[in-house]
Amino acid sequence: MPGRSWEDIDIPAWAWERPQTQRLLRDRDVPGLLRLAQAHGASQTRIASATGIAQGRVSEILSGKRTVGSLQLIERIADGLGMPDHARILFGLAPRSPAAASAADSDLSGPLRERLDIASVDQSLIGLFEAQTQNLRLIDRKLGAHYLLAQSQAHVRQMHDLLRHSLPGPVRRGLAQALAEAASLTGWQALDSGRASTAWRYYEIAKAAARESDDATVLAHVSAEQVYVLLDSGREREALATLRAARNRSGTSLPALLSSWLWAAEGEVHAALGHEAETQRALEHAFSLLPPEPHDPSLPFLMLDHTHLLRWRGHCLAHLGHDEAIEDLTRALDGIAPLELGRAEAGLRTDLALAYAAHGDTTQAHRQARRAAELSDKSGSVRQRTRLARLLPQRRTSGGENVE
Repeated sequence: MPGRSWEDIDIPAWAWERPQTQRLLRDRDVPGLLRLAQAHGASQTRIASATGIAQGRVSEILSGKRTVGSLQLIERIADGLGMPDHARILFGLAPRSPAAASAADSDLSGPLRERLDIASVDQSLIGLFEAQTQNLRLIDRKLGAHYLLAQSQAHVRQMHDLLRHSLPGPVRRGLAQALAEAASLTGWQALDSGRASTAWRYYEIAKAAARESDDATVLAHVSAEQVYVLLDSGREREALATLRAARNRSGTSLPALLSSWLWAAEGEVHAALGHEAETQRALEHAFSLLPPEPHDPSLPFLMLDHTHLLRWRGHCLAHLGHDEAIEDLTRALDGIAPLELGRAEAGLRTDLALAYAAHGDTTQAHRQARRAAELSDKSGSVRQRTRLARLLPQRRTSGGENVE
């Protein structure tokens, strides 16, 4: 490429032709492409210099701690890696050469035809996608979003690309439903990683896919989950209006388990607003609607039983400063701790710390906060660490002990 200097990255032409590299390009796997540059002698410092991206950010992209969504940033990476035109087309960018652009528009035997060929979807493939989403969901509950966000984003991109190249009909609707559930999970993982705007975008993908699937249950769930982006951003009133709209739009057709979940979520929003009576009424609805056998295979995205509702009620009561929160949360902790659900336990112990602090028991508040911080660090939950910092600002007891 004319004008390139000795500092530029030199990936040989044959490397761009390899099937593994072409897969990275089609999937827009930026960390994989940066590792390709490293394999051909480029250090992180050299990558940073060639792309104009700070070295620390390059390191975060390589480790999966940061994703790349900006088209401008993607263009800079393509330029910095010296990506040839045929690779740019696979990467979803316009070629630099006018001749290559004309060839790309007129030749369906190249990358575009390949995309159309792989868009053949059947129910067995959808089943595999759903199983993959469920595996990601189960691992997320155990380890947290920190380990999975990049993988979940790639999973969503693959389904989203297939959906855009699928024919209308029942199979496309099934794929849309699978995409909605996967995008919602990815939105939740992004929120847990402290990336509110990224979470919002994935929930928008989830809602659009849910509408195409024509599944009112999935649409109600993903719409209600998006409320937590508003709640975490301090927009409680908008969160309440959005949540009520999601439930009202679905009418009375929702499964009892999902209805119970929606009422519990509304109770949480009311608690954040300081609406004591409304919080209590919403939680009563949630408990009354919870089925005797709450496990529902048709709702794999919901993990809700009596123990989890106790935890939810304790969370709300802790926000309202009620001593009864300690009893609910302690009982819920007995049921959740043995399951080794790190993020859930971290949230529960954060609520316990808040409840004990309101009760005046600073020793227990400190103990629970410290354990919540340990679990949050282990799972990489930025959301829980932020909650700890916001709900339990550092304070001192009469003996000079810090309570966090």
